[in-house]
Amino acid sequence: MTTPDPGGDARFWAQLEVVNAALPDGVRAVAGPEGAAPGSLVEPAYAELDGHVLVPAQDLDRAANMVMDLVPGEADPQVVWPPERDAGRVSVRRLYVGDRGARMVADTLAGRRVRATPVHLVTVAGVNLCPGDEPVPASGPLRPPRAARDAGAGVRVTVLDTGLVPGYLDHQWLAAGSGDPAIPAVGGDVTDEVADGVIGPYTGHGTFVAGVVRCTAPAADVQVHRTFPYAGAVPEDELGLAIRDTLAAHGWPDILSLSAGTRSRDAAALLGLADFMAELTLHPETVLVAAAGNDGGTDPFWPAAYAGEPVNSSGDLVISVGALREDGQGRACFSNHGPWVTVYAPGERLVNAFASGQYTYGYPHGTSCRHAATPLYSGCTCVGPMKAGDTATFTGLAQWSGTSFATPIVAGLIAARMSEAGISSRQAAAQLVAGRLPVPDLSGYLR
Repeated sequence: MTTPDPGGDARFWAQLEVVNAALPDGVRAVAGPEGAAPGSLVEPAYAELDGHVLVPAQDLDRAANMVMDLVPGEADPQVVWPPERDAGRVSVRRLYVGDRGARMVADTLAGRRVRATPVHLVTVAGVNLCPGDEPVPASGPLRPPRAARDAGAGVRVTVLDTGLVPGYLDHQWLAAGSGDPAIPAVGGDVTDEVADGVIGPYTGHGTFVAGVVRCTAPAADVQVHRTFPYAGAVPEDELGLAIRDTLAAHGWPDILSLSAGTRSRDAAALLGLADFMAELTLHPETVLVAAAGNDGGTDPFWPAAYAGEPVNSSGDLVISVGALREDGQGRACFSNHGPWVTVYAPGERLVNAFASGQYTYGYPHGTSCRHAATPLYSGCTCVGPMKAGDTATFTGLAQWSGTSFATPIVAGLIAARMSEAGISSRQAAAQLVAGRLPVPDLSGYLR
């Protein structure tokens, strides 16, 4: 364990402001766990919606009555989610409890055997709402390099992320290609806008992830969908429904690539993703490949941590991906680790597709590692030349680090194995996992 930085990670508070500016009016995110605040010794670990709790739909009436009877407050609790049209499809309800305080309400209900949790925000930003590092301009070569042209042929990969930047097909490896096999163009939601030449936080995240998949499996059919609309974040219950809506509309793919997650109160599984996880078990053709997160610790990071849960007893439903350092000789300092992390792949200083325009850095960089009193190795991504307020010009390529980008390497490796051996995604995932070492070095797959 590392000693918490008094006042928490300044990057957390900067990103929390960005998320709050993007959330709908009347909805506000706050830091968890209890006591986390600027200047506090309690280190922030996740974000949750202020004044909201999730409860199972079957317990809604009992929960609402308990809140009114047992927790003092000015207003009656109100159901504010899901939309009425989706009520029959969703097994949870979001209650607004106002000045009663979500944490007090959750504890009171739990003490009377009603499961209740805060509404966590799931985010592509990861560690304390932050990535392994921030992107910097790059000119190439691509890292990982492009694999054999036919790798991944006939395999469908769905990326759940922030969408695609306008003009993303200008990158040759994302565009369609003729020949045998015919290579489909990357498609999906073009929503990562660059307004007036200014690149916002996490703009390009989904495009970068798609580019990494296509480098590892150049012939795969990759579709990117916008499921993180609030500066790369979304409440857990909304995410669960958005994923199910996306898959209902576009079909279940061979591989779901999800470079997002969150820690949670009491390390508990996310109630808002329960419906999605139950539905995933009914689709044996699909494997979920999820980022293990960039906290540099062992606390479960959801949904990747489902890899260590009974729902994943077969070992091939959920693959959680940690990051290796640039030289492939060990774990990247920022990567989460522990028994729930399935496999590790290169995750430092990858180079791939990004937006073009001006980017302003929002997080302070220093001269020491954020995750250990003594750096784990020389040259970790915590040590960076950019500081908050600096600007840089991008021309369509970036260098970026994080388990977010190790994840699509593994998704691509599974796709490549599927096309090579003519097997299913679950079979390919099982083969990948069966050969793992304590900290496997997958860089040899990229030659």
